[in-house]
Amino acid sequence: MRNCVMGSIAALATVLAFPVLPFAQAVQQPGPTKAGAQAKAFDAHDFAGVWNPAPRMQPKGEVNPLDLGGHPNPLPPFAPAGQAKYENNKKFIDAGAVLDCDPYGTARNFFTPRPFENIHARDRVLQHFEYYDNWREIWTDGRNFPDDLEPDYMGYSIGKWEGDTFVVDSRGYNGKQFLTWQGFPLSESMHQTERWQRVDHDTLKIVFTFEDPKMYSKPWTITYFYKLMSNWVLDAHPCTLAAIKEYDERINHADNLPGRDYKPEK
Repeated sequence: MRNCVMGSIAALATVLAFPVLPFAQAVQQPGPTKAGAQAKAFDAHDFAGVWNPAPRMQPKGEVNPLDLGGHPNPLPPFAPAGQAKYENNKKFIDAGAVLDCDPYGTARNFFTPRPFENIHARDRVLQHFEYYDNWREIWTDGRNFPDDLEPDYMGYSIGKWEGDTFVVDSRGYNGKQFLTWQGFPLSESMHQTERWQRVDHDTLKIVFTFEDPKMYSKPWTITYFYKLMSNWVLDAHPCTLAAIKEYDERINHADNLPGRDYKPEK
């Protein structure tokens, strides 16, 4: 499995052998200034470091990927199959703390209230997500999608520059994960596009566009912001079967919630 390879020490050693990012050659730019403060210079093509979600910066009126009140409003533009899948997923989530060790997928990792780290390499950007210790590759060497692309939880991602915007194109999802915490679905037809912009020294803006004709009637977007966490080291939380079993017995059974064998009603 690609995720296991990504987590290996050998893979990380290979990445660190290339500390210079060839495509990060933009002119240093000043960020927007505050009264009485001097803007910090930054490289618009450099996303290295640890970034923490800033959900309160999301524009009002968009789908909120962290609205866990039980009645998210607005909802995405579901197709009939997507609406049915969402309702089924919602029953699964409402049933209680059902856990497994499956990777979260790219979108849900971005919308998790935990930081992630970007690591620049010669031919890719590596992302290390703190929660569940998930890894992702974004290839930057000009390749196209493989003809024999095998569906995966984290998909397959390639990135390119359009001026000072880093455009990430992702496909090859297996449809087994949720798009967000609320259980918004996706299928193997999901095409996810991200437009990254470093708007100032401490702020990263990413506009996500989700196109999945099986689940949604039209493409839709989420705009999310992240703040740079200087001198921060990720406190990775790898998922293990032993930890899941212990949590299942200690929390789920004690609260009379369904355990790992829970299956939603059809």
